[in-house]
Amino acid sequence: MNKNYKWKIFSLLVLTILIFSFTQSTEAGYFANPVEFGEYIYDNYAQENFKEVYDNFADELKIILSSDEYIEFQQDNFEKYELEYTDIEVTNPEEISYQEFKKEFPFLEDEGTFYTVEVSYLIKFRRLGSRERESDKLIYLREKDDHFELFWDPEPILDDLSPESVAEDNG
Repeated sequence: MNKNYKWKIFSLLVLTILIFSFTQSTEAGYFANPVEFGEYIYDNYAQENFKEVYDNFADELKIILSSDEYIEFQQDNFEKYELEYTDIEVTNPEEISYQEFKKEFPFLEDEGTFYTVEVSYLIKFRRLGSRERESDKLIYLREKDDHFELFWDPEPILDDLSPESVAEDNG
């Protein structure tokens, strides 16, 4: 009975480690390719999990834009326009050069492997009535140190936070 008990404890320990390892690797964002990462990002975005999206931003972007600024901006827009994203498809990964990437994101500093992927979706929103439309866009990703990072244009938020826009809002 003692050997049987030890075997059960050992098996339970191994199973726990395997489950924990799988959970950690999934949560930590280890993705096989840019399409999987893009799907993960847009699934979280559609579910309004903006902290998870922000946590996957590139470090250069996090220097420019705080988590609170990003999350508040997205929450305000989702609430204001009653946004809903469905039928999300991520396709056509394309590797691009550092120079091409830097043209889109002048704040880029670190090296890596750079990609664009196409994202298409159906967006439903309320603006002068309920509407929906199909939309698509390119998203920009970097693979660095065995993980992917998202680049996103911070201008809409930064413009919203500029002294000029604050003066206009308060004027």
